[in-house]
Amino acid sequence: MSDSELEKVIRVLEKSCSSRTLLNALVLIRKKVDWPKHRANVATLRSRGTLKRFLSILSNSLNKCCIDTTLSILGNCCMDRSCTSELVGHFNIFSVLSVLLKKYPNDDSVKGRTLRIVGNICQHSDQWAGIILNRKGILVATAVDIIRKASLDTLPDGEKISDATVITALRALRELLNTYTIVNLVEDFGVLKAVGALFIKYSTIWQTNRQNEKLLLDIVRVIHEYSKYKNYHSILDMRSTERGDSLLHLTNVLILSPKRIVKIVMNFIRSCKLKSELPIPEICTKFIDVLENHSLVKEFRGQYSEYLQCLCYLLDHPANRNQERCGKAVPLLIKVLKEFETPSNNIVECCILLINTLNKFKYDPKWLVDQLGNDIVPLLVKKLAWVVGPPDTIDVMHVCEKKRKYMYGPSAAPPKKRCIEGDLPRECYRSPPSSDDERELSLDSVGIRNALYYRSPSPCSSSSDGDIGSPVHWGPASSSSSPAESLAHDSDSDNYSPVCSEPDEPDYLAEECEDYCDPLAPVPDLDDLFENDGEANADQGGSSSDVAKPAISESLKTGLRMEIVGLIKTYIRLRPAAPQLANMDLLVQLTKCAILEKDDLEKAVCELLSHHGYLIPLLQTDFVHVVWSMRDNLPDHGHCVKCFLYFEIASRILQKITEVAESGAGKGDIAHRLLRGDDAMKRKLVTVIPYVISNRSILSKLMLNCGGLEILIDLFRNDENDDNRRTLKALCHMATYRLLIVNPRDVSKSTNRRKIAADSYSLPRDCGNVVSFVLDDGSVVEADRDFLSEKSEFFNGLLNGHFKESSESQVALSKVHTRSFRCLLCLLQSVDLSEVADIDLDLETLLDVIVLCDRYLLMELCVVLTDAVERYKISTDTLPTIYNWSVESGTNLLRVESVAFALVVEVDEKKRLSMFESLFRLGYKEQLLQDIQSLLFRFLTLSGHQQRARDLCFKRDGLLKRKMLKGPFV
Repeated sequence: MSDSELEKVIRVLEKSCSSRTLLNALVLIRKKVDWPKHRANVATLRSRGTLKRFLSILSNSLNKCCIDTTLSILGNCCMDRSCTSELVGHFNIFSVLSVLLKKYPNDDSVKGRTLRIVGNICQHSDQWAGIILNRKGILVATAVDIIRKASLDTLPDGEKISDATVITALRALRELLNTYTIVNLVEDFGVLKAVGALFIKYSTIWQTNRQNEKLLLDIVRVIHEYSKYKNYHSILDMRSTERGDSLLHLTNVLILSPKRIVKIVMNFIRSCKLKSELPIPEICTKFIDVLENHSLVKEFRGQYSEYLQCLCYLLDHPANRNQERCGKAVPLLIKVLKEFETPSNNIVECCILLINTLNKFKYDPKWLVDQLGNDIVPLLVKKLAWVVGPPDTIDVMHVCEKKRKYMYGPSAAPPKKRCIEGDLPRECYRSPPSSDDERELSLDSVGIRNALYYRSPSPCSSSSDGDIGSPVHWGPASSSSSPAESLAHDSDSDNYSPVCSEPDEPDYLAEECEDYCDPLAPVPDLDDLFENDGEANADQGGSSSDVAKPAISESLKTGLRMEIVGLIKTYIRLRPAAPQLANMDLLVQLTKCAILEKDDLEKAVCELLSHHGYLIPLLQTDFVHVVWSMRDNLPDHGHCVKCFLYFEIASRILQKITEVAESGAGKGDIAHRLLRGDDAMKRKLVTVIPYVISNRSILSKLMLNCGGLEILIDLFRNDENDDNRRTLKALCHMATYRLLIVNPRDVSKSTNRRKIAADSYSLPRDCGNVVSFVLDDGSVVEADRDFLSEKSEFFNGLLNGHFKESSESQVALSKVHTRSFRCLLCLLQSVDLSEVADIDLDLETLLDVIVLCDRYLLMELCVVLTDAVERYKISTDTLPTIYNWSVESGTNLLRVESVAFALVVEVDEKKRLSMFESLFRLGYKEQLLQDIQSLLFRFLTLSGHQQRARDLCFKRDGLLKRKMLKGPFV
C-alpha cells in the first residue's frame, strides 16, 4: 500500500462509515504501521490527528474486531515516544483503557492488547508508570489477576487466558517497575506473589516434559528485574505464594537460565536477613556437580563454561564463601585451572576469572591454606610461563634503552602509562571491585548494548539483560529453541486473531535499541569470546591442530600476570608462613615479573624471602645461583636502563637473602645443618654459602668451625661430580668477593714496556780473569770470574774459597742447560734490579733461569724474574706450566701466586674450568687442592680484613670511574 493509499484510508476514518468499512480500513492501517519498518507512517497518523479517532473507536465502537485491531495499531504507535506523549498527555489514553477493561472484563484478546500498550508506554518514561499506579490501578490489577489465574491448575468457568496474554502481562509488570513503583507493585498489588506461584507451576511442568520454555524464561526475567531492588518484602512474597516457596524452585530450572538465576540470588542476597531464605547451597552444589562430572577443556564451547562463570560470581559475595555453601568449590576451581594446558586468548580469559575468584578468599586464612594444600603453586608457575617464559630459562638479552636527557622534549615520545587494572581493555577486565559486598552482577556480554530507552536513568530500570544477543550453546537436555534467541526476540504481543493481528516481534527488537551500561565494567561472556575465536580460526582455514600456536594478546598477559601476582601476595601475608612458597620456580618467575612490572612486586619477593622458615629450603635449591647469574651475565650495554633494572632487582633480592642468612636464627640454622645435616644437604649449602654470607667472621665460622671448607674441597675433589663447575664458582666467588684475595702483582697489558733480550750473551772484552764452565753436554761457557764472585755468594765461595775449583780455569757444572746458563749470565749483565722488565725469552727457559738463580743464590735477580713472570707471562694458558714447574722444581716459587691467580682472575667461566682441568691433568691434584685449602684458610683467619676491604674499595672506585665510559656495570 502506497502513501497515497494511507491518505485515503485516513480520510475514510475521518468520516462516519459502516462497521465493515471501518474494519477494513483499520486492517490496512495495521499492516502499514509495523514497527520499526514503517516508522514514518506512525508519524503521519500523529500529524493527521488520527490518534484521537482511534481512541474514539475504542470508546464508542461495538464491533469487537474493530476494537482488537485498533488496540494493535495503538500498540505499534506507542513504540514512538512522540505518539506516546500525545496519547497520554492530550487524550488520556489510560482512562480509555480502564473503561475498556471494565467493559470487557473476561475478554482475553482485549486484556492482552491493552497490557501490550501499557508496556510500550512505560518503556519510555518512569513517570507514566507512576501515573498508572496512582490513578489507574485497574491496569496493574488486571495484569496481576491474569498472572494469578494463570498460576491455577484450572481456570474459572468462562475464562480463557492464552500464553500470549500471560507474556504481555509479564512484560507490562516488568516495564511498570522502577525505583518509585517497586514498593506499591510488591506490597500493594502482590506482583511477586502471583509471579512466584506462576513460576512454581511452569517450572514443575518444564522439569517434567521441557514444555513452555519461553514463558518460563519470561517469568524468570520478571523475577530478575524485581530482584534488582533492595526490598525485603520481595523475598517474603516469593517464599509465601499460594503454591509454596518459589525460591526453592530456582535450582530446578538452573540449567535453563543459569546466569539470570544467579543474578536473582545475588540481588536478593543484599536484602535477605536469614541464610536459609535463599537456596544458595543447592545452587552451588548443582554447579559443582556439573563441573566435576565434565571436562571443561574438552567441552569448552558448551554450557559448562557458563556454569563456571556463574559459580565464580556466586563466590564473589563474602556470604557465599563458607564451608556450608561452597565447601568443594576451591578444589574444583584448581582442578579446572589445571586442565588449561595450552594457552590461547580464551583460555587466558578463563584463567584470569578463576584466579580472581580464588583471590576473593584472601580474608579467610583457612581457605588460603586449602588452596595451597591443593598444589596451586605449581599451577601458578605454569601459568606465569605463558607470560614470562619457563622458569628454567632467564633471558637477560634485550635491546639497549638509554635514559633520555630530556624526557619530555619536543622530540621525545610520550611516556608509557604504567599498566594497571584500569588500563586494561574492557574485554579482559577481571580485577576485583572495591568491595565484595557491593559488587553488581557483571556476567553480561561485551560489546555495544542494543536497547535505547527514553526513561529516567535509574540503575535498575533497564529491561534488557546480558543474555540478549549472547547465544549460548545448550546441552541435549534443553529444548530445541535457544533461550537466548527467545530473549533476543521478546515480543510485546502475540497472534491474538488471524484477522487483525500479526506477530509483533519488531516492537521490541534489540537490534534497534541501546541499553544502559552497568556502573561497573562487565565481565565478558566467555561463550561470545569462544565464538569469536572460532570464527577467527575458521577464517584462517584449517583446524586448531593445523594452525600454529595462537599468540596471546599483551593486555591479557598483563591481566593474567597481575591476577597471579595478587594471589601470591595474599599467600605471602599468611601467618605462619606457608612452606609451599619456598619454591625455586615460583621465585624465579616472580623475579622475572618484577622486572616487567616495575612496581612493588620486588618488595613482595623480598618479603617472602624475609621469612626464616624459607631460608634453608631455598638454599637447597638453585635460586641463589640463578639470581646471581642474572646479575652477572648482563649484556655489555652502556648506560642501559634495563641493565640497571636487572642489576638492581637481582642485587636487592640477594641482599635480602644475605640479611636473613646473617641474622642470629639464619646463621644458627646453617651451622646446624652443616654439623647435623645429611651429606646431600651439606653439599647444597656449601656451594651457596659464599654467595649469601658477606660477613667475614660468620663466613670463617661456617667454613672452618663447621667444616664447610673441607666439604667444599671434598666436593671439588670428585672428578665425576656434575657440581664441579658450581663448586669451582663458589670457591672463586669466596676468594674474590668475600676474602678479597688479589694477585700480588697486576697482570700488565701495557704495550709500552721495556724488553730485555736475554739470549745475546758474550764475554766482555776488558775481562782479565776468565773462567770456563764445562756443562753436561760438553759445551764450554766463558765468564768473568770477578763479576760472578761479586754478584753471587755461591760463585764467590766456589771460585775464591777453599774448594779445588778456586784454582782451576775450567769448572764443571752439572744439570745445567747451556742456553739457560748463557741467558743467566746475560741477565746478570743487563737487568736493572730496581725495576721489573719484560724478559724477551720463552717461558720454559725463563723458568729454568729462575731455578738457576735460586740454585746459585742470586736472590735479587730471582725476585725480578719472578715478578716479570707474574706481570707479563702468567695467563690461563701458561698457568698449568708455571704450577707444574713450581712443584717439580721443588722451589715452590710462584706456587701460591698461581693458585691465587687461578681463583681470582677475571675470565670467562668456561676458560676458568678449562684451566683447572688442565691443572688436574698435571697429576698434582691433591697438592693443588691442598694449596687452595691452605690459601683460603689463611685468608679466613687473617687479621686486617676491614682495612684490606677499604683499600680494595678505593682501588675499585678508581677502576669504576675508568670503566664507566663503557658502561655502568663492572
